[in-house]
Amino acid sequence: MTPSDIQAAFEARQSAVHQLRELADETRGREMSAEEQQTYERQNTDIDALDAAIDEGLRTLEREAKAVEAMETFRSYNDISSPTPEAAEVASDESTLFRQLANGELRSFVSQRSEQRDMTKGTDSAGGYTVPQTMYDRIWEKLETESMVIRAGATVIRTSSGEDLLIPKVTANPSASLIGEGSAVTEAQSTLAQVNLGAYKFAILTQASQELLADSAFDIAGFIAQIGGQAVTRALGAEFSNGSGSSRPKGIAQAATSFGTSATATTITAANIIEVWSTMGQAYKTPDTAWLMSSSAAKLIRSLVDSNGQYLWQPGLQAELPANLLGYPVYVDDNMDAATSGKRALVFAHMPSFGVRIAGGLQIDRSDDFAFSSGLASFRMQMRADSDSIDDNGIGCLTQA
Repeated sequence: MTPSDIQAAFEARQSAVHQLRELADETRGREMSAEEQQTYERQNTDIDALDAAIDEGLRTLEREAKAVEAMETFRSYNDISSPTPEAAEVASDESTLFRQLANGELRSFVSQRSEQRDMTKGTDSAGGYTVPQTMYDRIWEKLETESMVIRAGATVIRTSSGEDLLIPKVTANPSASLIGEGSAVTEAQSTLAQVNLGAYKFAILTQASQELLADSAFDIAGFIAQIGGQAVTRALGAEFSNGSGSSRPKGIAQAATSFGTSATATTITAANIIEVWSTMGQAYKTPDTAWLMSSSAAKLIRSLVDSNGQYLWQPGLQAELPANLLGYPVYVDDNMDAATSGKRALVFAHMPSFGVRIAGGLQIDRSDDFAFSSGLASFRMQMRADSDSIDDNGIGCLTQA
């Protein structure tokens, strides 16, 4: 999307929100007719679609801007036309591995996260040349797109191997008290537990014909990133949001403490929102705190007003002002449950209180034997990950009755 397309989408969303609120105001205090309900559903669908288009467009512009900024910075630091030997060696490493994978010379390799450097003017090794993007980086970008939990700011813990990782977990904070002169200080301690972050395997098997691989124009890296990467990151995103924690990652919705219960199975009221918000400890209400909700919950919340008739949900009208609820950013996550009985469709979380563990790199394997009779080469991509709460006080939810 071009900047003008994004601006047009913002304006269309503002118009859609205005129409939605007009309908909500007209029908407040009575049941909607079938026709009005259809209109309401269509308006919510339009808003969701515009939100997705705006988000993707802004992320594309952001990536392009970063690329231009980096290029200009590097040009000001050094002559980019003369890369150092180290840069040339790194740049060719993974591309060589992929070429060998396509030619059948290599059966397996692990793509690691590219080295992150702080740029220091005049120092080649600290900013005088670029660090090329690896396959792992490309997949991580996809994960940031697919996973609202990652995008909202969960704590990401990267380890080189997959042994169980025991992390201290705060379940209750200590309380201080006023102590008189000469009086003994009352002992108070945090209640601690341990959370065990493992390394569950997420994998995809995809295939390409031998003829296609023999085509020198075939981009094997792009093929694997697009087909395999999208499948793996969608699976990871679903677990980080709503995994049960039983032989799989525990998602943020299932790790949350219930801060309130709705009056009925399929409703969410303004009082419910305020109850969840007010139950969260003040220390956890920071710029890192956000709402995550399903599309079903978002439809219910968009038309809610407070006691003064002000809408609780405010749409973002420009890039730096995303949609917010009671002043905290909103992430609509289709991996979360609909607002139905017993489900958790709305989460309010201090995002650093939720941990995502990524174990090792991105494993890529090739087999010519698996589909030999069909003349296909099989490619397997796998990552290992886990997730859970690392501070129970910072993650709350609304439970549907």
